[in-house]
Amino acid sequence: MNKRDRGILYGMLFGDGNLHLPKGQVTYSFTMGHSPKQGSYLEHKVGLLHSIFGGKRPVVSSYDSRNKQTNKVYTNLQTRKTHNYFNQMHRVVYKTGVKRFTKQALDYLTDQGLALWFADDGSGVVCKNKKGGLCGCMVRIATYCSKEEAEIIKTWFETTYQLSPVFDVDKRNNLYSIRFKTVDSKKFAEIVSPHLPDCMKYKVDQVISYVTRVQDAPPVKTEGEDIV
Repeated sequence: MNKRDRGILYGMLFGDGNLHLPKGQVTYSFTMGHSPKQGSYLEHKVGLLHSIFGGKRPVVSSYDSRNKQTNKVYTNLQTRKTHNYFNQMHRVVYKTGVKRFTKQALDYLTDQGLALWFADDGSGVVCKNKKGGLCGCMVRIATYCSKEEAEIIKTWFETTYQLSPVFDVDKRNNLYSIRFKTVDSKKFAEIVSPHLPDCMKYKVDQVISYVTRVQDAPPVKTEGEDIV
């Protein structure tokens, strides 16, 4: 598996992808699902899978599911691919039986893999103050992981991209997500934008077009100068 293909697969797995072992089988299957509104994005990812493994192009199927809380029926799209390489990915990402973020797995990501992860679980918005004025922008990835994993992700971003995320904590379950402040959000958006399909570029358009204000930028300290 070359670096480009491996990065794509781990990016999709970190996002909405899942690995499972069908009953009676010894080879893991990779599944991805989206709503019909994101059908073109799912087809994009199916194309990536097909470019990596060849053979018969994975089929996108639809099924209905009922939300027990709202009692509404929703239509979902899903695709599945089975390959021996997914057994290796499972050993890396599911060491404890559930999907976890580890440095080893994160190091397999490329810029394109990061873009796929963000397209699945991320968002980019322009922030407004109480008066309705623009006051910055933000990129967020809903990782919903443990604090330990969030710290690993933070260190990885600092080391790999020189970006420093901060944490958002869901008080209902004590799970952590990451977000970037204005300057780092713009840097992040510039990294992933070239690798996003057109149907997902809306997630970074506002961030890229936001004009950084003076107060958004971090202070620059020169040698021998104190910032007060």
